Amino acid sequence: MVSCSREIKQKVIQELNEKYGDELLDLEKCKELYDSLLKQKAAVEKELDVTSVESSIGKNIKNAEEVIRNADILLVKSKETVEEIKRDLDDIEEVRAEARAHFNKLHTLQSTLQYMKVIQHIEYLSAELQREVGKKDDEKCATLFANLTEVSRNLAEFPGVHLRNHLKDTIHYWHNILKNKFSKDFEEVLKAIKWPFVSTNFSLVVPFPTHINKLQIISEYLLQIELPSETSVPVITSALLSDFPALCLPINFLIEPLRKRFVYHFYGARQTNRADKPEWYLTQILTWIRDHGDFVEKYIQPVVDKLGIHHINAKLEFTRGLVQLAIEKLYSELPNIQYDDFTFSHSIDEALGFDKELRDIYEYPPNQPSILAVLTQAQIFLKWLAMEKKYALEKMDAMLPPNSLDAFEPLTSDVEDLKITTCADAFITLLQTITERYEALPQPGHRLQFLDLQLELLDDFRVRLLQIVNAEEGDIIESKIPAIANSIYYIENVLIDWGAMLSQLEKAGKPASPVLNDLEDGPLFEIESDTVFAEILSLYRHMRKDILNTLAETIIIEVKRKSRDYRRERWAFMKANKEYRSLSLTPSACPMFEILSKRLHQLQKSLQSKLFTYIWRSIAQQLDTYLFEDLVLDTRFSEGGALQFKFDVTRNLIPLFSQFSERPNNYFTQLIESCVLLNISKGSALLLRETILALEGATGVEDTRGKALKEIGVSNFTPKMAVKILNQRTDITINRLSGSNVKVRKSPHE
Repeated sequence: MVSCSREIKQKVIQELNEKYGDELLDLEKCKELYDSLLKQKAAVEKELDVTSVESSIGKNIKNAEEVIRNADILLVKSKETVEEIKRDLDDIEEVRAEARAHFNKLHTLQSTLQYMKVIQHIEYLSAELQREVGKKDDEKCATLFANLTEVSRNLAEFPGVHLRNHLKDTIHYWHNILKNKFSKDFEEVLKAIKWPFVSTNFSLVVPFPTHINKLQIISEYLLQIELPSETSVPVITSALLSDFPALCLPINFLIEPLRKRFVYHFYGARQTNRADKPEWYLTQILTWIRDHGDFVEKYIQPVVDKLGIHHINAKLEFTRGLVQLAIEKLYSELPNIQYDDFTFSHSIDEALGFDKELRDIYEYPPNQPSILAVLTQAQIFLKWLAMEKKYALEKMDAMLPPNSLDAFEPLTSDVEDLKITTCADAFITLLQTITERYEALPQPGHRLQFLDLQLELLDDFRVRLLQIVNAEEGDIIESKIPAIANSIYYIENVLIDWGAMLSQLEKAGKPASPVLNDLEDGPLFEIESDTVFAEILSLYRHMRKDILNTLAETIIIEVKRKSRDYRRERWAFMKANKEYRSLSLTPSACPMFEILSKRLHQLQKSLQSKLFTYIWRSIAQQLDTYLFEDLVLDTRFSEGGALQFKFDVTRNLIPLFSQFSERPNNYFTQLIESCVLLNISKGSALLLRETILALEGATGVEDTRGKALKEIGVSNFTPKMAVKILNQRTDITINRLSGSNVKVRKSPHE
């Protein structure tokens, strides 16, 4: 508290000093200030006097007291009003209870009346139907039945179970009566138009218009007496047929004669009922679809459209009804034939062919139930997969018979220099055939199981090729191995294309196979695939790389063996007594170049072009490194030796590869730049060497060694390596005690 008073005092003093300053030293001024402050104090005290009616605070307090007194009066009155309202509400509640009871009774009576009216309406329609059936007024009967079903639709959500059951029973009763009546009339018309069309020349017979007119009228009646969905009871003979919606009555009656014929011929002891001939009944179904589909579309569909039943496609329903016959038949046959591999496999083939023809020729939609539902039952599907694997392995055995050369012969129809071998083409055809057999399966899980089988076959085929590679003996360049590399490469490209299609990642205009440019170092062999074939592609790629590297290594080994005398030439003692143009290839290099040329042409003939490109580039780069390290860096060169070596490289070695590339120099950079350093004039060589040694350790703009090397055409060697090559010249004396720290291996001839 003392601290607060002290702060107030200091604040007051500060304000006085700021406001009056030196005037506080004048006594008169201080007195005037004192009197002024006293007056202000008195005015404030007067305003704060709550007992005075003249002060604003006093006035406000008085007004507040008045408001409080009025509020107390209003509070008392409100309590009295609330009590009065409660008494009135109690009186009203009694009246409302009486009214509610009256209204509930009225609602019950109205519901009962409406209930009775519905019953009376049902009875009336039933009585009318009874009378019209007796009069044989078919149109009136169909109309009355339609009115009856309309009542059923209106009562679909009605909670009265007994009324809905009564109506349902009534509808079924009259439905059966009318269906039997109209079905007999329908059968008579079908006999008149000679349905079904089983004669070979039925297309030449045009039904009488009167018969067609009667057929359409009865079809209209049948459509009108269709049971509503809320009253129909689905009849499911098996879980397999649960996907088949009920057929409309006209289509059902059109199929019935065909069903009888089907059962007659393909069930029981008839000769046409043979488990090993499923094509007989499947072909019969397709024939019936072909012979009758247009008639149904032409004469039944207009009736459907007339009634506005837009969800019914007459031809589609007719086709679906016949497909159901095929499904029921195959379903009954498969459990008995699944233990006979040949008959089972034949039935699968015929069923797949039936489904494909049904969709491709007769445009049967994929969302409709199909015969594939039989094949994808658990036990049957597993048997199918096992059979596919069994026959695929047998075909692979036939593709790669032991010690057969024909399997790796290129196809005669290969016009794109792909060198597709017979076995690779047959294997891809096998995989494609399997794909065509399972791609129509509706469930992704079933397709994935077949895809797993294909991946297993791909790995098995790779292992078989690897076994053949490992079993090869003798000259591998002239063996099956190059053809195996071609086979692997072709399979890789096909898998890349398939993976792109499966993943829907292939873009318009993007080439399916990657292009290998002349200067690219084989991007073809580093393609990344993010598809289902990624893992197996990696295995194929690894195997193909191993084969190509082995082929290149084999040639390099032969070249090294043939180059022994060439490397031992007396390069330090060759005389420069000939003009450059009159030089000829060093005789000891002939065996090396001969074997190199022979092997390259053999591989060019046997390998696919992109694979050969990879091979010759690898050989060129390895040869460049080999001659540089084992000849240039290990040999002293006289002026004549350096000139002869340059002639051998630039006029013989590099031109050997020019037939494969427009820029073969790019693959012999070490040898070409070595020839430059070995053949520049002695003065220039000494000056260059001294410049490089003098600038050793320099950095930044002061380091001009690289620029000096580029001026003579050397850009790939480091300054240290350039000095090392210059030291191989016999016309440069090396001071081994100098600070250059460059060690040079002497030639054995030095």
